Amino acid sequence: MPAINKYLVVVDLGGTKILSAVLDKQTQIVSIAKKPTRSKNKNEPVTNRITDVIEESISSANLSLEDIDGIVLGIPGSLNPETKIVNLAPNLGWKNFDITKNLQKHFNKEIIIENDANLGTLGIYHFETKGKCKNLIAIFVGTGIGAGIIIDSKIYRGKNFSAGEIGHIKINENGYKCGCGKYGCLESEASRTAITRMVNEQIKKGKKTIITKLTDNTKLIKSSILKEAIKKKDKVAINSVKYAAEKLGVITGNLINTFDFDCVFFAGGVMEAIGNFMLPIIKKKAKETALKSNFKNTKIILSTLKDEAAIFGGFALYKSS
Repeated sequence: MPAINKYLVVVDLGGTKILSAVLDKQTQIVSIAKKPTRSKNKNEPVTNRITDVIEESISSANLSLEDIDGIVLGIPGSLNPETKIVNLAPNLGWKNFDITKNLQKHFNKEIIIENDANLGTLGIYHFETKGKCKNLIAIFVGTGIGAGIIIDSKIYRGKNFSAGEIGHIKINENGYKCGCGKYGCLESEASRTAITRMVNEQIKKGKKTIITKLTDNTKLIKSSILKEAIKKKDKVAINSVKYAAEKLGVITGNLINTFDFDCVFFAGGVMEAIGNFMLPIIKKKAKETALKSNFKNTKIILSTLKDEAAIFGGFALYKSS
């Protein structure tokens, strides 16, 4: 079992941003560095940016590589933590990709990889519920949609280490193409990417929206822009987000029926920004979908950990590996 004698680096790799944090052995975050996932130079590999943001976080903490015990990477996609191969990360364009090869050479440290939603779920379980929800699912809504599952207090990965890919549950037979190549997935109907598409479809139809005044780039509508538009009662934003929340609610109800969870947590950039608007819609639709007896005893909650969920989850994973 790895020991944290000095410091640990945990990286949360998302479709939009890369976040690297340095933690001490008391779980205190001593520095954080962020970068956009994509460079303006389209030819720059994402791995180069991961290296840069790790180095920046170590430097910001006034530390050197000698002070670092190990590195944990949270990756948005299906992967094998034993072989360290990313099977598929649709939002990054990775397929059967060895993520650690170059990083291992560069840093010469133990590198552990895990699905980012699993890391966030471990963080929520250990640091938010304090182990009280023995069976839970944490649903992360951002550029894509992922989830982590805890069964009997242990992370459930499945035989192919890909459990929790609820973003690829088909919810609309005639839906849009998803990053995974299939059509009508939850991710293509309810993620921020999907909400952005819905907003742009309405703009093309001539619908007026304040979003065009709030951003110069409607191809990448930030969650903060959606929050501002909803606050100003913008119908295009409200209708698009409501549709996404309803789809999330249907899936939530079905998951409650299937697993009889103690708790369902919602997290991720979209939920951080507009979760207060979305959660009542999600709960209503989940209640309509789930069996009454199952729904009654399941808590549906907005996580308060935000970016720190995956960071703390990385700490818990490293200690238990």
